[in-house]
Amino acid sequence: MDQPRSHLLAFVVRLVLSAAVLWLSVAWVSPDNPRNTFGRAVLVSLLLSVAYYLTLARFFWYLLVPWLIYLLVWLGVIMWSYGLGFLRSLLLALALAFLSWLATRVLGIAPLRG
Repeated sequence: MDQPRSHLLAFVVRLVLSAAVLWLSVAWVSPDNPRNTFGRAVLVSLLLSVAYYLTLARFFWYLLVPWLIYLLVWLGVIMWSYGLGFLRSLLLALALAFLSWLATRVLGIAPLRG
């Protein structure tokens, strides 16, 4: 498989896995949430991936300010997209962290390194 196609395939697989983990996390934290659909999870995952780069958290990981900006963007997007309150959004962050860790262990997926 040539290089651009394999990068595109890796991006799509990672996006689908991220969306699935987000979808399951929202279902875990907020059962019967009518806004919790897989399509919304894909869009939110895509938006948060773009925000990760635009806030420069990806490139300046050792600085605190980009991470604080990304945290505010993340909370805002999650609260607006799923209609969750602040505390439930923080609980969702914990659920995401746990399910992401579980997915990497079960599926044997190594995190992408820059």
